[in-house]
Amino acid sequence: MLKWLRRSPQNQLPAPDATLPEGWFAPLSAERLLATPLRQSCLQQLWQLTPLPDTLFDSWILTAIHRFATLVQLLPASQSHHHSTPGGLLDHSLEVACNAIRLRQGYLLPPEAGAEEQARQASAWTVAVVCAALLHDTGKIAVDMEIHQRDGTRWHPWQGKLTQPYRWQYESHGRDYHLHPAAGAMLINQLIPSPLLDWLAGYPAAFASLIYQLTGHYERAGSMVELVQQADKASVARYLGGDIKTALAQKPSSFPQQLLTALRSLVQNEYRLNNPECGSDGWLTEDALWLISKTTADRVRAWLLQHGVASVPENNNRLFDELLAHQLIVANEDKAIWRCIIRSDKGWSPVEPLTLLRLTPSAIWEPGEQRPACFAGDVTPVSEAEPVPELSAPT
Repeated sequence: MLKWLRRSPQNQLPAPDATLPEGWFAPLSAERLLATPLRQSCLQQLWQLTPLPDTLFDSWILTAIHRFATLVQLLPASQSHHHSTPGGLLDHSLEVACNAIRLRQGYLLPPEAGAEEQARQASAWTVAVVCAALLHDTGKIAVDMEIHQRDGTRWHPWQGKLTQPYRWQYESHGRDYHLHPAAGAMLINQLIPSPLLDWLAGYPAAFASLIYQLTGHYERAGSMVELVQQADKASVARYLGGDIKTALAQKPSSFPQQLLTALRSLVQNEYRLNNPECGSDGWLTEDALWLISKTTADRVRAWLLQHGVASVPENNNRLFDELLAHQLIVANEDKAIWRCIIRSDKGWSPVEPLTLLRLTPSAIWEPGEQRPACFAGDVTPVSEAEPVPELSAPT
């Protein structure tokens, strides 16, 4: 690692190849990609703060960073928001990793363990945080953009590193913002060295938190999701000219966990689900839990206020935005509400489509936890412009 830190950093990225048309970029080596002052500074910070011997830092962390840089090349982190310029994804990901490892120093992990056990697991948790932060946006290059090579073929990241000049364009249709974390899971073995994964697997809590974070199961990632989200916000604030110290100093909000606790309590203890002959509070299908939107918003708000939670949004749309922002509900494109036709196998159906929230059942019930039988009928989403089929009259 020291030889990397002794190199004179380049003041800027290599100039585009003059022989290529505008918008095309030639693949660069990891060494050239990581030679900018910002990226060299990030490497130095990670080397200083990661509690590993130099040999392991090089073969584990630095190898992962090299693989990541080679894979993402000069791709941006977003279309028009933060880090949207060439190389933005690499800059953003390294910044988030540096922010996260600094924030991790303020956490005692795993939180339920005693001091001696926390000390034993400290290095594993720190390394897991670095991996989670570095790879948090990797799936974007698989599902949010199209990358085309000079020979006309479309490149996908699971094919390995780019070997030809390339250009990119963002998907024109509505993007699924829940998809890129899941897509990033396909690239874990490609980016994280196997010996590092083997070592982390020896610390089940840290390993599970890392995998949950990288696959988008944020409700199960625990403190990892708070660390990565706060580190991400700080990087965005820096790019947009905000105060990074303020962003890093902000205490992560526990409001997402409070929302999830309220939803679980209501569904498991109070809601009536799957009534085949009249109205219900919700319907459980194989892949979704559908809840009446207004009823759920009102009752979540009441539950939170009853349990002493302050600053609960008074407006339902604001509450829906919070649920979307923390990925506690499944988005309908970029909206919270789904219009759905409910049909029971016994013939009951409401006169009009209902406005529902869609949740992932695993957010409410733990693996192995008993859950209700699935609804004997169908829940069918319809678009706003789509004509509603004739429904049977309610009985």
